[in-house]
Amino acid sequence: MLCARATFPLEAEIERLVGPTRIAVPASVLRELDGLLQRGTPEAGLARALAGRFASIDSPGSGDDAILELAVERHAFVVTSDRDLSDRLVNAGLDVLMPRDRDRLVRRAGRSRPAGNG
Repeated sequence: MLCARATFPLEAEIERLVGPTRIAVPASVLRELDGLLQRGTPEAGLARALAGRFASIDSPGSGDDAILELAVERHAFVVTSDRDLSDRLVNAGLDVLMPRDRDRLVRRAGRSRPAGNG
């Protein structure tokens, strides 16, 4: 999961790139993280704690398809470090915020939108 470090300034970076906004996590992502926790995946605990700081949005389905469907439906940007998911989102015309270095995000503009802020 993106920036699963307690000190990463996620909210500040999102605001820097897109302005004040509501941050939410798809329920499908929370379910996936819970499953990873149950299987003992070490990184899942911090990722789940980070995701749990934000509101949850209903999202049927699972995996990248559920994230893509929800983002398209809501015309939302997505924060992810997953390059394959990022490519799918950009090709669907959605902006993606991705980690760069240890303390900042960069914005990848969706194909139908001009680049900027990153």
